[in-house]
Amino acid sequence: MTGIELCPECGVPRHITSEHMWLNGGIIVQSRDRRNRMVFVECENLDPLFAGVQELIGLPIEHMLITAKRRAVRAYLGSLIPDVTKELLRRRELDWRPVNDGLRLTARLMGYGRYEVVDYRFEKDVDDYVVETISEPYSVPLACGDMAGAFEILFGCDLAAKYRRLTEDLYEITCYVSSHPEELKGRLKFRHFPVREGDVELERCKSCGGPLALSNYRWHPERGIILGSTTGKRMIMTGMEVDAIFGELENELGEDLPGMFIEAQRRFVRAGFYSIEGMGRLDMRDQLALRGLGNLTELRSNQRGLYFRIENAFLHLMVVGLVQGLYEMTYDVDTHLEWNFSEDGVLEVSLSPKGQAKKSAVTA
Repeated sequence: MTGIELCPECGVPRHITSEHMWLNGGIIVQSRDRRNRMVFVECENLDPLFAGVQELIGLPIEHMLITAKRRAVRAYLGSLIPDVTKELLRRRELDWRPVNDGLRLTARLMGYGRYEVVDYRFEKDVDDYVVETISEPYSVPLACGDMAGAFEILFGCDLAAKYRRLTEDLYEITCYVSSHPEELKGRLKFRHFPVREGDVELERCKSCGGPLALSNYRWHPERGIILGSTTGKRMIMTGMEVDAIFGELENELGEDLPGMFIEAQRRFVRAGFYSIEGMGRLDMRDQLALRGLGNLTELRSNQRGLYFRIENAFLHLMVVGLVQGLYEMTYDVDTHLEWNFSEDGVLEVSLSPKGQAKKSAVTA
């Protein structure tokens, strides 16, 4: 495929390993700006998780997801694309189509699916629109938000998005000019936590320098998907906008959102989505670090309970639900959960089987 170079040893696109760095604190950052954290995570659970939250609260949240992702992507790209480029786009002295081609190529390498422009109107008025198809989207509402946020940068105006399903894995997304409520503007924030040095040492590919464990995944750039070669699970490489989405949803749904999201993740994991064998410290630690979710510094687990501590934690609600679901699946029990996420990015989780003292999880 034109413009894509794969590492001859591990088979990972050079873009992935040159544009991102796996640090010893269990984090992934962009090479060009280390303030921007990234994660490499399974994505087939996203829409079921959102559906689970929707079921728990009894209200539709798809419009919130699209809005949150649109705003996050616009803010994220707005910080990456040079101001001079954005000004040239605004003044129509630079064609937006080649820029969009680059964004679509990057989206395929990150596992988002394959976007293709179908139709557009760009006359700088209220009748402007753009239509794209996306095949095999990693998440339908988030794909709508991705497209709307990107075209808000390219078109220089506020857009809304709607979609329709064409076939099982093919959707048509239309972005059109639409104003957004003034009270929502300026509220979205990307959280930057202080990064702690760690001692995670992932084995490296001798050719590209990326984690050798990435060779266990297969990139399919022509389709825009990444698959685990043994698990078959679909993966994406994504960034701080996902964390920002959780913050935006919490603003909309209130303080109950964290508990509902953890519960939805717990149910999904316990149903058997993940197949991590056992709860061994090194296995779990390396897998979390490979995903950029943080540095596991302490894990005590047996039938009486679990204590889990991770520094530089990221997407902490997903991690809490993951740990609880894995423990319950391993020991076939329901659990009491206690967790804390500190201002400096330290996540602590305590579990104890229901029917026994909660403190036994910490002293297990």
